[in-house]
Amino acid sequence: MKRWIYILIISLLGLNACSAFPVLKPIYPEAMTTPVTVDSLSPTLKWKPFSEPNVTYDVVIYDVITAKSPAERKAMGKVVYYREGLKEPQLKIETPLKPSTEYYWSVRVRRGEKVSDWSTYSYFVYLGVGYSSGDNLPFMFKTPDSK
Repeated sequence: MKRWIYILIISLLGLNACSAFPVLKPIYPEAMTTPVTVDSLSPTLKWKPFSEPNVTYDVVIYDVITAKSPAERKAMGKVVYYREGLKEPQLKIETPLKPSTEYYWSVRVRRGEKVSDWSTYSYFVYLGVGYSSGDNLPFMFKTPDSK
């Protein structure tokens, strides 16, 4: 019995997680493996500023195509919002989004006519007996219920 307890403890200690943000890291809503519910239908998206001066930002929001089964991944649908040339690392969505709806979003850096790739994140979680991972995922959020 003690042996199984030791194996369980060692397995639990094997919990490890990491994430990577190749271009820009979101601040609000945070990048998570499940959508974060934002505070309004017109949320303010925020991200960490780029390290170089004299850049602007572009933001895109896609609707989410819901998977037909739990085993399938959700997919990006059509663009529902796009802005470019933003001077600050945040954007207040001026047109309200649909309530109780999931969206993908991303941001990129623009220096004149040169643009970076859209920001994504990758993650890997090792749980001692299994793992979960994802690569080049857009950021997600969900709007609150309408009031």
